[in-house]
Amino acid sequence: MRKSLALMAMTAVSVFAAATLGDKVPSAPARGKISVIDDLGQRITLPGPATRIVAIEPSNAEIALDLGLKKDLVGVDASVFQYAPNPWKNEVRGIHSIGASVPAVSEEAIVALHPDLVISGTGVDGLSGLAKFHIPVLYLDPTSIQGVYHDMILVGKVTATSAKAKVLVSRLEAEVQSIHHQVVTETKKRPTVFFDLGGLYSAGPKSFINSLIHLAGATNVVDSFSHKAYPQVTAEQVVRADPDVIVVDPEGTTVAKEEALAGFSSIRAVIHHRVYALPQPSYVDQPSPGLVLGLKEFARIFHPGITF
Repeated sequence: MRKSLALMAMTAVSVFAAATLGDKVPSAPARGKISVIDDLGQRITLPGPATRIVAIEPSNAEIALDLGLKKDLVGVDASVFQYAPNPWKNEVRGIHSIGASVPAVSEEAIVALHPDLVISGTGVDGLSGLAKFHIPVLYLDPTSIQGVYHDMILVGKVTATSAKAKVLVSRLEAEVQSIHHQVVTETKKRPTVFFDLGGLYSAGPKSFINSLIHLAGATNVVDSFSHKAYPQVTAEQVVRADPDVIVVDPEGTTVAKEEALAGFSSIRAVIHHRVYALPQPSYVDQPSPGLVLGLKEFARIFHPGITF
């Protein structure tokens, strides 16, 4: 999921940027080998902290930036420049681009940078050949908010920024719990929600987006008819579920197109004009430190009477 838009309350962005990018937490340099297990269950062993890093996908670059690793980022893929939201979009300026990662990354472009670590999502092709160059790949694939926290700690371990990673995670946990508590105490109803990424692809129960929906005080209707992380559902399934709210990713579809789908005119969300486009989808569909801002986006849509 690599998407972005440009609308978000500037106050929320500036506060969040100050709370993450502005931290100065000392991390003692690690000594000796570092060994971790990535999200694919593979053991990654480094002779010492990674200091020449290639980050593929915006979420991974955002984690590295929040850990103060801009000086160690020798390359990122083109999607980072295109889809990373503020405040990270400004931070990636000047970092070398290895080009597009779709349909596959350029092995030559990565090898030319002599990295000691590549951080990537699991859906990226073209990385298997790096083993012969002794370039390890740390694969991150969080399926929940807890998984995002885990991956921040993991990147902290391989870059000798564990102390900073723990502070960042603690702050995010506190902010998430604060928003969730506010939703629970100030609302009496959990609306049912359908989230359309485009083409009726949605976020299912094995996605971190689903955990955001639940923490924002709503019930994801896709939970009742799919077990996949990002299933493609049918219009008939959505009509039968009759959600109170429909949210669309504006890079995948529009409110007008959604309302015009077969049978959707009978859905409560359409009847009561509760079909919304996400103002900044990159805060929602990127498993990164921006998840707090994504949670606020969902909560504002689901509970318009609450101020966050």
